[in-house]
Amino acid sequence: MDNRPIKDVGENRVVSRFRVLASGTLGSDILVGPGDDAAVINSGESRLLLLACDMMVEGVHFRWEWASPRQVGWKAMVQNLSDIAAMGGEPAAAVASLAAPGDLAEDVAAEIAEGLASAAAVHGAALVGGDLVGSPGPVVVDVAITGWVERERLLLRRGAMVGDALLVTGRLGAAAAGLAARENGLEEAESSLLGEAIRAHHEPRPRLAEARAVANTGKVTAMMDLSDGLADDLPRLCQQSGVGAHVRAETIPIHQACSLVASRVGLNDLRMAVSGGEDYELLLTCRPGAVPEIEAALSDLRGAQAIVIGEIVEEEEVIILDADGREMALGKGFDHFAGPAAERGDD
Repeated sequence: MDNRPIKDVGENRVVSRFRVLASGTLGSDILVGPGDDAAVINSGESRLLLLACDMMVEGVHFRWEWASPRQVGWKAMVQNLSDIAAMGGEPAAAVASLAAPGDLAEDVAAEIAEGLASAAAVHGAALVGGDLVGSPGPVVVDVAITGWVERERLLLRRGAMVGDALLVTGRLGAAAAGLAARENGLEEAESSLLGEAIRAHHEPRPRLAEARAVANTGKVTAMMDLSDGLADDLPRLCQQSGVGAHVRAETIPIHQACSLVASRVGLNDLRMAVSGGEDYELLLTCRPGAVPEIEAALSDLRGAQAIVIGEIVEEEEVIILDADGREMALGKGFDHFAGPAAERGDD
């Protein structure tokens, strides 16, 4: 028995122990259990059932002085919708639970619910129920969601093969820039890019249409969403696939807002882009010859791109190479227990 606190052993180790314990409960109908963006359950039909959950905690994922109650509800729903997107699926139904102290204003609770319902409705999901419980605080919003995906369109974190191209569906770092702007007192009105960054942080968008488009090509070998940052999420994909990855630093698409905020607050924009998290872009792999088809599949979607940032390699390591081929520090994505509380994403 290891009695060290979670903050010392790390989030990933605790999650790994959970996976081992959960594996003993999985029946034959559970096609994918813990370890991916969503569980996959055999429904006995041509489509598979997807199931995921995520929560948001006051003081960890949001702060009332920065986010409106509606934005809190919206983001809580979107991070779950993104998990369905990561599997190539379409959302179906969600339930949401709220734990709150008794002195929380009724209007605040109602506005959280409005945000939950709005995000669900906009993206094709139904909010079908939930739970409300009293708590001494902080406020916690917990969402569980179901979705569907055709058997032949299911995409997992495992499946990447040596020689595959590694791609992302858009520019990285806007949400991290929004958080940094809030932390450093930068105001949305100062520039349109700052406003874009702050909105990306508080009102993210799940890449559901992008996911369906690339899944429909039948060419994607592995996929996940970028919730904790490329620095943490790419190693997870590689671990599930039993491979490694080489990423070329100069090809990583950095959002303009990220570069702006990084320069204003004295941070490195590349590090912010790869470790900030909450972009909810898709990280995917395919055979090199399939890249044009992936690009074409995304060409009709506003703001969507297929950007090659590296390749899958046999050695089980993930490294970033600079323009001269020298290894760079990848940085570290978000770990709930590794440092002081801040508004950050979830896995």
